[in-house]
Amino acid sequence: MGGLALLNQPGDDAKPSAASPGEPAGTSIVEAIEAGTTGTDAAASPLRTPLTMPPKAQFASVGLRAEMAIDLPDLTGIVWNQTEDAYYAIGQEGTVYRIDRDLANADVVLDLTAEVTELLPGSERGMLGIAFDPRDGRMFLYFTDRGDDTNVVSMVMSGGRPDPSTRRLVLFVEQPGLGHKAGDLQFDRAGNLFLAIGDGGGSRGRDAQDGSKLLGKILRILPKLDGEGYDVPTDNPFVGSSDIRPEIWATGLRNPWQFRLDEPTGVMYIGDVGENDVEELDMIPAGTSGQNFGWYWFEGSTDRGTVERPPEGVELTGPIYEYPHSVGPAVIGGQIYYGSAIPELRGAYFFGDMTGPTFAMGIDGTEQLDLRIFGVVTTFAETPDGELLATTLQSGIMRILPA
Repeated sequence: MGGLALLNQPGDDAKPSAASPGEPAGTSIVEAIEAGTTGTDAAASPLRTPLTMPPKAQFASVGLRAEMAIDLPDLTGIVWNQTEDAYYAIGQEGTVYRIDRDLANADVVLDLTAEVTELLPGSERGMLGIAFDPRDGRMFLYFTDRGDDTNVVSMVMSGGRPDPSTRRLVLFVEQPGLGHKAGDLQFDRAGNLFLAIGDGGGSRGRDAQDGSKLLGKILRILPKLDGEGYDVPTDNPFVGSSDIRPEIWATGLRNPWQFRLDEPTGVMYIGDVGENDVEELDMIPAGTSGQNFGWYWFEGSTDRGTVERPPEGVELTGPIYEYPHSVGPAVIGGQIYYGSAIPELRGAYFFGDMTGPTFAMGIDGTEQLDLRIFGVVTTFAETPDGELLATTLQSGIMRILPA
């Protein structure tokens, strides 16, 4: 039976490695960051200099507060567009907003509510992801349609707005259930698109371990510049495999609601929402891919005792951090803090939970912060200066500021 190699942080309270004899014991966060400066084949140099992660001891004294910047309903994402000199945010019901640099004024620039899944309380469906292609500036959107299936579409930007007449279908994934859609999108600087797809919900957790399906995976594709569809990067880990689809970058995920590729270091951080017991934060170290994070056999580092066991020789990778549901029920992945307003956090990985708790990960462990955000938190983002933002379903866009 395959063992679970935990990516523990030095000094952390996470469980010790459960790797079987002869299997790798995992990679520390220090080793992962030092392994390389890019996890992709991007030719361009990073715009930012990689930061050294601070020690967790300095997080205890950090005072933070959350302040509403602009009140927009049911937000599930926001991204800064340098070319347009504006933010673009998405509402779960299918609306896209353009917001000025000061986060003071918003205009609706696209309305897909007629075709996006109807918004219901507690739903994980709808408009869930937004990103811009660095090659030509196109807007990419991830949403579930009225049949609850996954659509990734692109549109050319014109006058600060996406032009619906240029819409192209990039990816369509039939969904077996109503939950666990994930939906986050991010480009690297070479134009490769990373996207997260959940396992579909219900009792279909085993789809995350089915290499013939895209459910429960992180994907990496290269959208076509002309026409619909995409190509598969030749250096994806499963290119040439007869058992696993070549689009797959990592497997064994339940509902990876938010992830972030930190391009200066090449490390990808993934917040994977748990089921009954724990929330987990996973990591893909720089220069690596093909990890299997263990769901549905494991929830975090906990063996679920499934009748069906991991096949002999399968190597599983455990979380770098996990917390129980007594702390929060749904992890929201974040990002490295590059700002200057909160110097104690500079270089730390900031993340949180749907119900408001926030955390900072340092080089030697993770601390819960003295900040709780009001409302249902859906994503964390940043300003052009690297300061932290959060979107919520009830309170719009929140600035995270020193107390």
